[in-house]
This record gives sequence, C-alpha cells and structure tokens, in this order.
Amino acid sequence: MMAAFAQVPAGDPVSSGIETPTTEAALVRATLDGDAGAYADLVHMHSRRVYNYIHQMTRQVQDAEDLTQQAFIKAYASLHRFDTERPLINWLLTIARRCTLNHFRAARRWEAISEDVASSVPSPSESAERRDQVESLWERARRDLSQREFEVMWLRYAEEFSVEETARITGLTRPHVKILVFRARHRLMKGMAHP
Repeated sequence: MMAAFAQVPAGDPVSSGIETPTTEAALVRATLDGDAGAYADLVHMHSRRVYNYIHQMTRQVQDAEDLTQQAFIKAYASLHRFDTERPLINWLLTIARRCTLNHFRAARRWEAISEDVASSVPSPSESAERRDQVESLWERARRDLSQREFEVMWLRYAEEFSVEETARITGLTRPHVKILVFRARHRLMKGMAHP
C-alpha cells in the first residue's frame, strides 16, 4: 500500500479534474476489495488539493508533504467508514485538518510560525502577475485574520466549498461558518481601506 504514496509526491501538480462520484465510489469499493492500484488512483486524484490545504495551514513544504502522506494513510485505514454518497475530498480534508491540528498541538507552534518563515518558501508561480495578486491577498488574509477565519475563508473561496461542506470539514455549524466568513470579509475590506 505504501507504494501508492511513493508514486505520487504530495506536491506533485496533478490534474485537478473533478471525478464523478460514481467513479470515486467505484475506486473506493475496489480499494476495499484489495485493489491497491485503485487507492493509488484516489491518492493521485486528490493529493494536490489535500497538500495545498495542509500547506496553507503549515506554510512548511516538508510538514505539508509529511502530513499529506499521514492523512492518506489514515484515510486508507478508515476507508470502510467512508460514505460513498458524499464527496471523498470533503472527508479527506477533514482527516487532513485533524492531522494538521494534531501536528500543531504536538509541536505547540500553531501561533509560533513567523511571517519570515512563511515567506521563505518561494512561490512556484511568482512570474504570473495574477497569481501574485491572489497570493498577496491570501498572505494579507493570513496576517490579518485569526487562524479559524483564515481556514474558513480558504475552504470557501480557494477550495470553493459550500457553507455546508465547509462546516462539515471544520466541525462548525453552518451559521458559525457564515459569521466567520462575514467577519473575515469585513476585516479584510476594512484593512484594504486603511493599509
């Protein structure tokens, strides 16, 4: 099973094509029936989004790679509990979030990551002006928002999850997600008006 992880580096820019739930469900069933190649396909299908999500929380390439692998190992061990009627990525991001929070609890450095460390990892797309503007906006959001507000904003706007999906991933209620999004947007708009 570990061979599946070795074939797909966590930071590998894989296709983000959306797979149909039927295909995902078939791959999950095949994995549960012992087909390691089917799980490798699931890893390949979702590793980029899981890695990006974890990297946004940790801002450390090595930690993001390690935690992505850990999340997929935990997902494999618990795959028999997955409801194939739901999108797999939501479930994977919930596991990734828990792995990341456990990592921070163990290291006691959730708030200890300085901006210098976060900015020391060069962006692979620095030459693209549009992407730079988006990254600059996310950096401002990281600096100005609480960790919870940033996480909810990332899931809603970068990952384009619905309020309900964001609530499910973060373990919050839908109204709480809406409040956090409202506050975060208000704080960012206010910060842009007064740089």
